[in-house]
Amino acid sequence: MDQLSAIRVFCKVVELQSFTRAAQQLELSVAMVSKQIGLLEQHLNARLLMRTTRRVSVTEAGHLYYERCHAILAELEQANALISDHGRQPSGRIRISVPMDFGNLKVAPLLAEFNRRYPDIQLDLEYSDRLVALVEENFDLALRIGTLADSSLIARPLAQVTLLTCAAPDYLARHGTPTHPEQLAEHNCLLYTLSDPQWLYRRQGHSYHIRPKGVMRANTGRALALAASQGMGIIMQPLFIVEDYLAKGELVPLLEEFQLPALTLNLVYPHRHFLPGRVKCFVDYMEDCFKH
Repeated sequence: MDQLSAIRVFCKVVELQSFTRAAQQLELSVAMVSKQIGLLEQHLNARLLMRTTRRVSVTEAGHLYYERCHAILAELEQANALISDHGRQPSGRIRISVPMDFGNLKVAPLLAEFNRRYPDIQLDLEYSDRLVALVEENFDLALRIGTLADSSLIARPLAQVTLLTCAAPDYLARHGTPTHPEQLAEHNCLLYTLSDPQWLYRRQGHSYHIRPKGVMRANTGRALALAASQGMGIIMQPLFIVEDYLAKGELVPLLEEFQLPALTLNLVYPHRHFLPGRVKCFVDYMEDCFKH
């Protein structure tokens, strides 16, 4: 038995919780994956995985073994990467998930300069607001705004994202300007479908949880900002989406004396002891761009 190969197979099955998906990513047959796991368990004289027709679960011994083996594989991969990258330009493909609006407005303009610096790195970007599963879907990293639900990921904060409530002067002229969050119940609010349905405001220790209603919902903030600029209603959106409309006077900020939740732009990647050279180049570049 090639124990190192068997350990790689075991770790992939644990991470994907599937013999079939592990076989696909490793380009092996399901039978070969099952055989490797069986040989490893026989060698260790311990049950590592419990397999049923529906799911794969990890035993207590399997959890302990995975934690140690995962660290060993990471160190080995780091050593390999250090040697292969030594003395040459970083190369290879990076698969990245970026939020749709933020990606188009703020990330896309930065990619040409990255390409000039690292011409041998290929970027494979998915512009989407869906929460991708980094390991299962084979992403190297993701940019995410807001609270991170998956504590197994490493997160590098890049910048703070400011939220604003705004509307068009034309809308306010027709419907009046709210001076308190509770007055939003009397207004037409345009809602972002992928965020919390409540709008939270704070002032002087008091919190106001508002459930706005309106005639439009959308999964892209840019569509909501355009609709608001045309007088359809009130929006709560990040500054990077509405800043051009504010500069042109097509939107104006509202309820500025109230505080809105602070959001953080994070760069996240799977829990590893190292980053491949090509991925580290992108991480460092993003940090440099957003922290200056």
